[in-house]
Amino acid sequence: MRKLTALIILLVAAVSCKKVPAVEVAASFTTNKDVYQVGEEIIIENTSTVKNNILAFCQWEYGGLSGTQKAYGLELEGISFPLPGLYTITLTAYAEQGAGQDSYSRQVLVIDENDIPWADFTCPAQARVGEEVVFEDHSVDRVGGIKTWRWDIGGIQSVIDSPVIIFSAPAAGVPVTLTVTDAFGASDAVTKIIDIIE
Repeated sequence: MRKLTALIILLVAAVSCKKVPAVEVAASFTTNKDVYQVGEEIIIENTSTVKNNILAFCQWEYGGLSGTQKAYGLELEGISFPLPGLYTITLTAYAEQGAGQDSYSRQVLVIDENDIPWADFTCPAQARVGEEVVFEDHSVDRVGGIKTWRWDIGGIQSVIDSPVIIFSAPAAGVPVTLTVTDAFGASDAVTKIIDIIE
């Protein structure tokens, strides 16, 4: 009888000492795009995963001028922002029975149609081979200003605001494209044509 009792105790101890697999929560979500218009609905898909457990609960936080808003549920639907700005959305995902949690944040840019940058520049309609040609930026952005310039001048690349180029051969109808990006990542582009003559 003692041997049987000892064997039962050993079996119970072996079962109770069995290692429980670790719970790993990885919070994440995607948005259907990164830049939205004022009032446009932000489509969010919860892509959180839980290893060795079940996703049981989610808390969402998103900022606005009236303070941080909170929502609860596996999905977050129907949010939009009434004013332009850079907004942070945070998801905290919880495993069942408090077995673990994780948080993930991402930002979305909300712009007013009138707040996107407007790309513009001046240059001569014709330029001579061997002479300096100034491509002068006149782009405008009302909120945050222009932060980057990307020029493609007949295949010549530049990232300064107003480059000076010397052409080495004549060419007709050379396309000049300027792409500008503002502080929030919104961009605009414009293309003009220049002829290079002898």
